[in-house]
Amino acid sequence: MVELRLPSIELFPAFQNFMAEMILSGGDKWDPYFPAKEECPIQFVERMLRRQNHPENQLVPETVFWAVANVLVVGRISLRHELKGNLHKIGGHIGYEVRPSCRRKGFATEMLRQVLLTSKAKEIGKLLLTCAPDNVASNKTIKTNGGQLTQKIFVEMVQADRNHYWISLGNQESIR
Repeated sequence: MVELRLPSIELFPAFQNFMAEMILSGGDKWDPYFPAKEECPIQFVERMLRRQNHPENQLVPETVFWAVANVLVVGRISLRHELKGNLHKIGGHIGYEVRPSCRRKGFATEMLRQVLLTSKAKEIGKLLLTCAPDNVASNKTIKTNGGQLTQKIFVEMVQADRNHYWISLGNQESIR
């Protein structure tokens, strides 16, 4: 159905199509996951891959995946290797988005399931996911993948509430 793949120049045209649909939908566009104006496709893909070990200023190491169904990039999901700063309040260990025409088809649930099977997620052990309380789809996706709602907090920087879910993948008890 859907396969998580690391960004690649071969997939870039399909990712461009994903970006165009995200922009046309008028929803949130997560700029750090889109090419900068001065970047060519190769530079952008290299930047996404570098994030695993050498993140840009003020970002944490993360693995970025593009979710592919057939030849279509249906979404993007990122696994942050640690939590720093505001990630404890908003963002958490995992962030994802699904293109509007592919929503409500189970892609987000499957993307999250696959990320939780990665060795890096298992190494982290206990993962924080956050979402808006009124985002029914995201709340359901997280719960379906074992998320336990622990609190709802008001986040000053976005002037909105966020649900905090934890997913435990083993015996690790520490919260990173």
